[in-house]
Amino acid sequence: MVKIVAKYLLPLSILAGIIFIMLGIRFATIKVRVDQVGVKTVIWGLQRGVVQKDYGPGWHRYIRRTETWDLFDSTVQTFNMTREARTPEGKIENRELPIRTADDYNVTVEIIIKYQIKKGRAYKIAQEIGPGDRYKRFLESEVRDVARNVLGKMTEKNLYNPDEKRRRAEEAKQLLQSKVESRHIYVIDWLILDMRFDPQLERKIKNVKLAELDELLNIAREKAVNQTGITQTVDATTEALAEKIRSNREGQMVSLRAEMVTTVTAILADANKFKIEKTAEGNLYKEERRAAGELLIARAKAEGERLRRGAMTGLGGDLIVALEAVRNINLADVIVSTQYIDLLDIDKMVEKLGGGKREKRLKAREKDGVKLRDKSGREDFFSRPRKMPEGLDVPDELETEFKKAKPHVPDELEKEFKEAKPEVSEELQEKIDKEWEVLTEEYPVSQ
Repeated sequence: MVKIVAKYLLPLSILAGIIFIMLGIRFATIKVRVDQVGVKTVIWGLQRGVVQKDYGPGWHRYIRRTETWDLFDSTVQTFNMTREARTPEGKIENRELPIRTADDYNVTVEIIIKYQIKKGRAYKIAQEIGPGDRYKRFLESEVRDVARNVLGKMTEKNLYNPDEKRRRAEEAKQLLQSKVESRHIYVIDWLILDMRFDPQLERKIKNVKLAELDELLNIAREKAVNQTGITQTVDATTEALAEKIRSNREGQMVSLRAEMVTTVTAILADANKFKIEKTAEGNLYKEERRAAGELLIARAKAEGERLRRGAMTGLGGDLIVALEAVRNINLADVIVSTQYIDLLDIDKMVEKLGGGKREKRLKAREKDGVKLRDKSGREDFFSRPRKMPEGLDVPDELETEFKKAKPHVPDELEKEFKEAKPEVSEELQEKIDKEWEVLTEEYPVSQ
């Protein structure tokens, strides 16, 4: 039995208690949403009537049959008086406001009013006006009275003037706010959406508008005529000024062109003068260098001839005769005895061929030999003469430039000079052969 109670009755009793508590909370509280404000009215108790405060969003205690709760919208609300206004039940109806203007024309107006219940004053509305949407019916009545009072003062000229409409809307907003101030409602804005007129008034307004436009058009045309005269004057003045500027520019161009021609002529004259002077100096320098070069060539030829003649006379001639004798020996026809003639003894062979004895040759070389010039002697002999021939003097400026200049041989040319092998031209070789023939004729070698 105890096990059955512990197994079934205890969980069921706990579940029943939880359900009872939840139902008690549900029926003993009321929820106020975020966009609402609550007002509590005490029916039974020591302090009956509306509680003097507003209840914000959240859960609040609610003891039924002893108190009641009213929920009011705390957000910005819209009151529509348009052709397609929606009722609280969700139906769409025409709630346009008919107005009669000051000049006895019927006008239909569409209006939208933005309003809000003042903060902390919802309980005042419930206390003074009543619960629910009774304050909205009161607001509608006030809106109709204010619209007829303010908009009814407009005339036909004000109906199509947007500035006048905005001024009347602001006036209606201020008047409505003064009337609902004691009802704890704050008017945010009064908007006039549209105004519709009867056909007669609409035609009249259209005619008036067209007349105003015609008047503006005539004024604009008159101003255009006046401005045409002004523009013609400006055009004439501008044309005269442009012509003056054009003539001044042409005069300046002629003056500048003349100055330019003069300057160019002077520059060309100076250039031609400079060219002639430099050409003369260049020709003079060229002739001087050519004369100096020819002088050096003549000296080199003379020195070569001196060395050749010195080599051909005396010991040199004997050696050449011996060399030619050796060249003319025909070993196939000559039979010699190696006991008396040693072909490998150079000195004896030279002596036998006419070169003389070695001691005699050495003495002859020391006595009659041609002395070669040393380095300083060669530089002095082959250098350009200090005094050039008459009429071939080098200018002082060029002479200074020649002294300061340092000859520079490019690396490629230097390498070519080092790698090049001396070759004797055919013309020079022919001259040498002729010299040998003359020598052999003068000094015949016996076979």
